[in-house]
Amino acid sequence: MVKKYINYIYILVAILVLFAGVFFYIYGKKAINIAYMVDNNYVPYMITSMHSAIKNKNKESVYNFYIIAENFSSENIDKIKKIKEHNVNIEIIPARQKTLDYSHLGRFASFKIAMQKIFIPDYLENIDKVLYLDADTLIQKDLNKIYSTNMGGAYIGATKDGLMYQFPEHITEIGLDWRKFYFNSGVMLLNLKDMRKDVIIEKSITYFNTHYEVFGDQDILNVVVNDKVIPISYRYNCNSTFFEEKDAEFLSNFYNEKVYQTSRENYDNAVILHFAGYKPWTEWYTHSYLKPLWLEYYKEASSKYNI
Repeated sequence: MVKKYINYIYILVAILVLFAGVFFYIYGKKAINIAYMVDNNYVPYMITSMHSAIKNKNKESVYNFYIIAENFSSENIDKIKKIKEHNVNIEIIPARQKTLDYSHLGRFASFKIAMQKIFIPDYLENIDKVLYLDADTLIQKDLNKIYSTNMGGAYIGATKDGLMYQFPEHITEIGLDWRKFYFNSGVMLLNLKDMRKDVIIEKSITYFNTHYEVFGDQDILNVVVNDKVIPISYRYNCNSTFFEEKDAEFLSNFYNEKVYQTSRENYDNAVILHFAGYKPWTEWYTHSYLKPLWLEYYKEASSKYNI
C-alpha cells in the first residue's frame, strides 16, 4: 500500500513539473521591447536592421518591435505588417506633429526627425522599458544581455560618443565637462517609467526652446538626464568611425574597457554595429568589410520582405 502511494506521489510530482515547464515556456519568456523612429525614406534600412536582429536572436527570445512612423506610405506599412517571424511582434505607431520651434536646431536642421526621440516615453505610454535603435544599425547577437542591464534608477543606458574627443569645445559649451561622459543617442536603453515620472519630456522641451545650435535630441537628452545615465559597453554601439581613427590603447582608455587590437576583431565581437557617419547604402561609403556585410543583410531582407 505504501509503495502504491509513493508511486502516486511520483506521478503527481512529474505532472507538476510538466505543468511548471509548460507555464514557464508560455509565460516565462522575457520579452525585449525594441523601438525605431524613422520616416518613410528610411524604411528599407530599418527593415534591414530588424532583419539582422531577428536573424541573430536566440530562438526563445521574444522581440516586440515598436515603430514610430513618420509619414509612412501604405505600401511600406504593408511590407512591415508582412514580417511574420517566430516570437516577433510588431506595432506601428504614427508619429504626431510636435509643436517645436525647429529653428533652434540651427546648422543641425537635418536632425529634425530625430527630435521625435524625446517623446518616446509618451508614444510608449504603457511600456516601462525599451531599447531604442537607430535604423542605421546591424544587430549581430541576441539582445537579452543589454536589455537585462540593471538601470539602478538611471533614465538612460548608452555608449560614450567620440564627439567627446573630436569636439571637446562642444561638450564644454553644453556644460557637461563635470560628467566626463557624453553619450550617443543612436542606441539607448530607456527607463520609460522613471522618465515619465520625472517629466523628462517637459524638461527636454524647455531646454530645446531656450537654446540654439542644438545637436538634436542627443544634446538635449545628454543635458536633461543629468547624472542619471549609466555607461553601456561600446560593443552595443560600435561606431566604425572611431575604430578607424584611433588605436586600441586610446580607445581602451576612452571607453574604460578592453578594446581589441584590430578594428575587425571589434566589429566581429560587437553586438550592435552603428553606421553613425557615412551610410553603407551610399556610394561614398567604401569600407572593405562593413559595406559588404551590410549589403548582405540588405539583400537578404530585400528578398525576404520585398523591400
